[in-house]
Amino acid sequence: MSTEQQNTEDQKSPKKGSLTLFIILFVASLGLSAFLFFKYAKNAAKIQQQNKELTLAYEVLNLHADSLQNELEIAILELQDEINKNLAQEDLKEDLRVQLNAKKSELSSAYARIRSLINSGDKPEGGGIASVSSNTNNSSNLLNAKGQIADLVKLNYQYIDRIEKLQNDYATEKSKSDSTGYLANQLKNKNDSLKISNLILNEKLSKANTIRISRLNVYPIREKNGVQEIVNKAKKTERLKVSFLVQAGEASQEVEKELIIRIIAPNGSVLTQYIDKLSDIDELFSMIETITYDGSEKSMVYYYDQEAKYKPGIYQVEIYNDNMMISKNDFYLN
Repeated sequence: MSTEQQNTEDQKSPKKGSLTLFIILFVASLGLSAFLFFKYAKNAAKIQQQNKELTLAYEVLNLHADSLQNELEIAILELQDEINKNLAQEDLKEDLRVQLNAKKSELSSAYARIRSLINSGDKPEGGGIASVSSNTNNSSNLLNAKGQIADLVKLNYQYIDRIEKLQNDYATEKSKSDSTGYLANQLKNKNDSLKISNLILNEKLSKANTIRISRLNVYPIREKNGVQEIVNKAKKTERLKVSFLVQAGEASQEVEKELIIRIIAPNGSVLTQYIDKLSDIDELFSMIETITYDGSEKSMVYYYDQEAKYKPGIYQVEIYNDNMMISKNDFYLN
């Protein structure tokens, strides 16, 4: 081989190596491009499939912003009506009333939150990958709003049912308490009525067995030749004749009545034969007589005698029964 041929072959060898490298890089570039293309196409197909599925669910559930907004409005109004119906009860337990008012505020917050979610879920128009991704997010928001509306209705109705049960239990217990209070009040009224009846009966019995006296008179007398003579001079008076009329009245039975007769001298002393036994002027008496009282009218006469001479002046006579003065009169001796 000549020197010229060898130089020619040496020049062809680097060119051959560069071409091979270029071919390898070109093939690799084509492979990477094909890989990226198929990956992108696959992701786009996946996203497209998800969008189709969400779109199908969207259509099946009628997930349109307007329809969801109407559904939300109806749900909120129905829940508020249920709450207001319970709040309208006059005998609603106070702590339940506070809870229901708080629940109304929670409904307002839930309404604003779900409405915002619905508004962000309006389906945009257009095509392409960006539109597919946007449609996917918006449909998801509407599905989320749909689920929140369902949960809102379910949980709040459960809450209202619980509140109504608590109120019913409270009303039942209150009714029992009111009934017990009513019975207690009835018993109290009955007891008061019995007390009044007892007082009236006792008063009637007391009046029935209480004697009344009229025509009380005291006559200073002396006896001459066996004949009683009424006198008005102290020095001629030998004894005192006490007469009175027991009036007719009601008697539950025949009873013995004790009459205490007090004759009071002009100097205020009580004429008595028991001065040695009694020292308290309120306990002194002139005579004690017992009569049988059966409710019929009776004329009674008693005599009082004393050894001492009577003094001129005004005398008083008092008659007592059961520690009560039932008659009083006076007479005069000169």
